[in-house]
Amino acid sequence: MTSEGSGSGVGATEKRIDVGANVPAAALKGLAAFIETYYLTPNLRFFRPHSFQRSDSKNDARFEFSWNIDLERISEPVIALPPTISVRLSLASSGVTVDFNDYDRGAPRIDSICARVSDDIESVIVAFLTNAKRTSLHFVFSLGKEEKMEAPSQTGTSFRREVIKRIFAGNTVNLYLVLVLVSLLFIISLGDNALIALLVIQAVALLFSDRLVMGAGAVRPTMAQPDVTVVTVMSTPEATRSLSKRGNQVMHQIRDQLGKTVFASNVDSPETKMAIHNILVQAGVNCSIDDIEIRTRNPYALVKKAAEQFHLPIPRIAIVNTPVNNAAATGISPGRSSMTITAGALEDLSDEELESVIGHELGHIRGRDPIILFVVMSVMYVGGLYLWLPLLLDLGLFYFLLAFAIIYMVGKFLETRADTASVAVLGKPGVLASALTQIGFRQLYYEKYSSQARFIDWLRFDPHPPIYFRVKRLSKIAARGGEIKHALLLSVRDVISGFFSALLGQG
Repeated sequence: MTSEGSGSGVGATEKRIDVGANVPAAALKGLAAFIETYYLTPNLRFFRPHSFQRSDSKNDARFEFSWNIDLERISEPVIALPPTISVRLSLASSGVTVDFNDYDRGAPRIDSICARVSDDIESVIVAFLTNAKRTSLHFVFSLGKEEKMEAPSQTGTSFRREVIKRIFAGNTVNLYLVLVLVSLLFIISLGDNALIALLVIQAVALLFSDRLVMGAGAVRPTMAQPDVTVVTVMSTPEATRSLSKRGNQVMHQIRDQLGKTVFASNVDSPETKMAIHNILVQAGVNCSIDDIEIRTRNPYALVKKAAEQFHLPIPRIAIVNTPVNNAAATGISPGRSSMTITAGALEDLSDEELESVIGHELGHIRGRDPIILFVVMSVMYVGGLYLWLPLLLDLGLFYFLLAFAIIYMVGKFLETRADTASVAVLGKPGVLASALTQIGFRQLYYEKYSSQARFIDWLRFDPHPPIYFRVKRLSKIAARGGEIKHALLLSVRDVISGFFSALLGQG
């Protein structure tokens, strides 16, 4: 968000950019140190000498940095007055803002410098918060008569769930890697009977994929128990490792006690936070009350609302206890489908943003994308082994690279169509673009300032097109009023056009 007002000097204004929000109060001091270490200190050479200042509030509730960007020190020639831009960076629990004073609106190059400064700072903030989330403890509750909870990942159960999540996430593209390995093992062990065995395994995996993926999370919202509570405890890697060494038994005790506390109390009350804090301290987790964040969401209502707009049955839902911000869906048909939503998505996305992401996943379900991609995968590896084996032998390893490229390109078509379906049904391209920006900000940041990164991201073995392409495409759809005809053909055309634009360095 940007706001502008009058300032001093001819044509000068003040520009404010909000680059972050909802920063936990307990994390502000660490965030200030992180920004100073990884952004401000390395860039001192671009500041006017002796202009850098830092001011802290007495209660560590607000931090401010100020400096003057010396335009003459920037590598590209800049013709603009005044020769410096005054910058003030403010950090508070209510958000993070960057203010530019003496800002000359008549110089496009100055615009790009200010945009780059704000993007750089936001990238550092995202890196800090991502690292903090990875070292935090996350507890996920389903509150109701039948109490369910998932503690932080532990060896054994979490490994099994992680495997299930990775294999069946998104459009089940990762199944190709598994199937190639299984096929080789079957050929070695079963010989001529390998084809029948492989086809049976494929059919079973596809038929029960909706049930298998539900194993990724123990908390499963339903009409009877729609609410999910996520308790996040800021911790340190040392504390987390120490807790893990004490074994699953300690984690189960914490889980059971936390479950009883949250189930029996008003979730949002200070007493609940205090009770959770006391339980964690007794279990050896060194934290303060301010380190604990509690959020309650109703993902079932969002899925139900979106499914009704898509005219689809409500898929089964599992909450995956991971800080990663994402969602995924799979299933052989709309009536046999399931959806996973991560704890990170419940923490970070607004209701509108989460609903737009859910709409994307429902687009996969309605389009029967798992079946389409599964057929493509099967044709590529079974055909290579049995139908056009001479071609495989002639091409060798290059055949598998070509097969991967075809499979992932089809995946990109389907992912783009799912974006299109979400926009066509829910009518919120800007909201989906905002959600995608949060989900893939670090990738978007590199793509924005590097044409090489934009092209390389098209070549990755990933069914998702580059984030910059998806966000830019959604902005274009919003600009023309959201009108969409022939979603799949439009998506195929846009993907091909986007790929060649990146190849030519146009982005």
